[in-house]
Amino acid sequence: MAFDYIKDDLAGYPFNSKYPPDYEKNGESYHGYRNNSEETFLYEFAVQRYDLRFTYKGKSYYFLSCQDYVAQCDETFCKEIQRFADGNDALEQFTIDGVRLLDLIPSILDCESM
Repeated sequence: MAFDYIKDDLAGYPFNSKYPPDYEKNGESYHGYRNNSEETFLYEFAVQRYDLRFTYKGKSYYFLSCQDYVAQCDETFCKEIQRFADGNDALEQFTIDGVRLLDLIPSILDCESM
């Protein structure tokens, strides 16, 4: 299933049209995003649809990218806790301490796509 925010650039590479990279400002590193965290969340997770693990305030969080949805899950990626329509929806709707994950990205240094 293709998510409507995933578009192809002129060279045919997919990108996040809702949260696009800025190659002019950020350069080629991190696929046009400011740092590894933005690249991991906004490109590798939301566009490439890799699974995601990150740590915030000492607690680890896990997200599973399925064909038709994304789910927050346990550390084994077997038990789904909460479902989201897609990666961007998870970034916008999942909150920690009342703050959207999208807004926490700058303060998350320990993250990886899997």
